[in-house]
Amino acid sequence: MHARNLLNLALVAVAIFLGLAVYFKPGLQPEPAPQPLTTLHGQEQASSIHIERLTRDPLSFTRRDDRWYLANAEQELPASKFQLQALLRLLDATSTSHYSAGTVDLEALGLEPPQVTVTIDDVKILLGNTEPLGNRRYALIDGTVHLIEDRYQHLINAGWTNFIERKLVPEGRVIRSLQLPDMKLAFTDSGQWQLLPDKPGVSADTIAQLIDHWSNASALYARPYESGKSGENIILGFEDTPEILTFRLVANSPELILARPDRGIQYHLSGSMAASLLTLQDAGEEQ
Repeated sequence: MHARNLLNLALVAVAIFLGLAVYFKPGLQPEPAPQPLTTLHGQEQASSIHIERLTRDPLSFTRRDDRWYLANAEQELPASKFQLQALLRLLDATSTSHYSAGTVDLEALGLEPPQVTVTIDDVKILLGNTEPLGNRRYALIDGTVHLIEDRYQHLINAGWTNFIERKLVPEGRVIRSLQLPDMKLAFTDSGQWQLLPDKPGVSADTIAQLIDHWSNASALYARPYESGKSGENIILGFEDTPEILTFRLVANSPELILARPDRGIQYHLSGSMAASLLTLQDAGEEQ
């Protein structure tokens, strides 16, 4: 056999060997399977959450009738379903790196004292610093330190208003009266909307659109109420309940700010929402 052919065969053999080595990775241990942080699945089972934070006030949530509420001062406020679902994903977190707590420096990892202590029902999870290479956060539970994907920075820095429901009108409520600074709408027994003062030419569709905007309006964010702010009241009444909602119109530019002094919060909406919520617009008019 010619030397060139022998060389070609040798090169082919080397290529096959390298390919097999890459595929089978001889001598390397397979990556460990992700280890779950807990066996409790938050979305279905959890009923209470308490959060202690090193640099912020504590937070407490309770679940009733499949809805979450935030305890604030002497009252309960509806909590944001989105924020609570993000928080409860902590129960389903997994890690591929974990160590016995007795083998690491807990203080150096931000776990003694912890940055955050989250107690979900009877499960207590301590959150510490993030490690610099993979930007994963240290979590301590049942004597084991885990490295988990860091989705929980908001627990450390966010104020309580970040966790409240931002929808202005509670889910399922049907608006039957609306009092704005310059008009009042009431749904009559005859099944029609009455507008006061009367404005000839305003269609039923235009009124229905205004009510629909209120039913679906959500704030961009909420902040603690700045007491002493003046403004006219906006009052909403609902079907099948005597309860009313009263908002104080604090500002409509550059943001629309609607306050709930009774709850100690104010909702911040885009300034463009002022026309949609405070005026009657033709139903076909683009928002």
